[in-house]
Order: sequence, then structure tokens, then C-alpha cells
Amino acid sequence: MRTFDRTLIVLALIVATAALLRPEPTPSIADATGIPAETLGPAASLELEGEKPLVVRNEDGRIAWNDEPTSRAWSVGAVHIDRIIKEMIQSEEYAGERQDLESELREMDSEFSDRQKSIQDEFGDIGEDDPNFPEAQAQMQGLMQEYQQFAQMAQGRMAQLQAEQLERSYRDLIEAVEVVADKAEIDLVYRYIPTSEPFMNSTVEQAMLQIQMRPFLRYPDSIDLTARVLEELDLG
Repeated sequence: MRTFDRTLIVLALIVATAALLRPEPTPSIADATGIPAETLGPAASLELEGEKPLVVRNEDGRIAWNDEPTSRAWSVGAVHIDRIIKEMIQSEEYAGERQDLESELREMDSEFSDRQKSIQDEFGDIGEDDPNFPEAQAQMQGLMQEYQQFAQMAQGRMAQLQAEQLERSYRDLIEAVEVVADKAEIDLVYRYIPTSEPFMNSTVEQAMLQIQMRPFLRYPDSIDLTARVLEELDLG
């Protein structure tokens, strides 16, 4: 009986020893995704060897490699501002302002038409030999000069309103970009036109301008903040 007990004890020791000596299984690449990434540090800086050693450190939350303020790793985003500004200009607010001005100018134009009709009713179809012809001609010429001045004024006011709307839409766009960039912790935001956007003009000069306005030739879609900015402007 004692021999049997000693045998059981020896077997138990052998099993325990084998378990201790068995190597830990190496995690496969597939399993690596389930393992939390190991955090190194904290460390004040990291020196990288090379022909010219490089010391990398944290400068205000950004990777820095020397004391120059431009030697930082900046996060980057891009916005298709042409699309956004067009949507802002076509919005109800901006279109309403243009319609109000157009209505005002149409009323003024109608006044000139009434004055022209009044002159025609007063003098009727008179010829050059009619003694009232010089007065009728003078009144009509004076009215035409006034109308030409009005047309120039009307064109100028519409152009001024369009310029004001473009600047205002740009300012609103910048404010929205600031909000989106702050939320996403993005340092630099470029204006760009997607390479897939079709050219809208056919002349050589206009086509070349379209090319020059597209600074990015290749880029990841993740840098495009256009949809976020549209949402911030309540246009998304």
C-alpha cells in the first residue's frame, strides 16, 4: 500500500514539473489584435541613432525634434470650400437678400417705364416738324440718361451685395472650420478641390486655373472635413 502511495506522489510531481517547464504559447498575429498595446514610458525624450542623432520629445502635445517652433508634427485636414460656399450662397437666407434687392430694383425700373409712357401719352406720335418735338425729344433724352445711371447703380448694388455675401460666407466658413478643427484636434486645415471633381470650364486658361486650384494630387479620404463643416453650418 505504501508503494502505491509513493507512486502516486511521484506521478504528481512529474506532472507539476512538466507544467512548469512547458513554454508559454506565443500569441499569433491574429490574436495580437486582442492584446492591449503596451505603453512605453513615461519618458522625457527619445533619442534615435543615426548619422545625425535625433531627439524626439513632447512639445505642447505634439511631436517635436528640435527647438524650432516649425519643427513639429502637425495634424492636417482639408475642406472643399468651393462646395460649401456655393451651398451657403444658394441658401434661403442669402437668396432672400438678393430677391429683396431685385424687387427694389424692379420697382425703380417700373417707375422709369411709367415716366416713359407718360411722355409718350403727352406728345403722342409727333414728327420732327412738330413745334413740340424739341421738348419731347429733350424729355426723352433726359429720361434715357437717368435710366443709364440707374442701370449702372443697380448693377453696382447687386455686385456689392454678392461681394458682401461671399465675404460673409467665407467668415462663417472659417468659424465653422475653427469649431470642427478644435473638436478633432486638427492644427492645419487646407482648402482643396477633390481630384475627382470635373472641370467646369473648357478654355485653356480656365482649365489650367482648375488644375492650379487643386493642391493635393493624392490624399487619404480621412483628411476631408467638408461633411463636418457642412453639418456645423446646418447645411449637411
